Amino acid sequence: MKGLGGHSRRIRRLRPGTRVLATGPFGALTAARRTRPKVLLIAGGVGITPMRALFETLPGGPGDITLLYRAGAEEHLVLRSELETIAAERQAGLHYLLGPSGAAYDPLAPQAPAALVPDLTEHDVYLCGPPGVAEATRAALQRAGVPAGRIHSECFSF
Repeated sequence: MKGLGGHSRRIRRLRPGTRVLATGPFGALTAARRTRPKVLLIAGGVGITPMRALFETLPGGPGDITLLYRAGAEEHLVLRSELETIAAERQAGLHYLLGPSGAAYDPLAPQAPAALVPDLTEHDVYLCGPPGVAEATRAALQRAGVPAGRIHSECFSF
């Protein structure tokens, strides 16, 4: 667990054997926020962590769940074999959007997600990534016609 805030720093000081009670999740990245049958998950970098859990657990049939995973290069993809196994078992979509930040081609510009997910505007979208990626992706999704109320996002920074 990364010590980024007051709570996570305190948790790191717990001694082995200490009993804890964990509840939640309570944030934007929960199944409770879902309003549509189809879901698009978008992860930037290590934002894949909560998306991996949703990718496996959100209810849906073949073709209802799609994951777009943005990373700088193929070697930066974490959990890749798990994601591919989940995609195959659930008959879910999985796309890797690779390339350096600031490249001439922006894989999260409005036309890219719409090309990969033709009925994009009919989806709930869950988004997690660093602030710059999350903000740019949210804006791109809205320009592509996804209503703001169907974009559920959390961002992280180090």
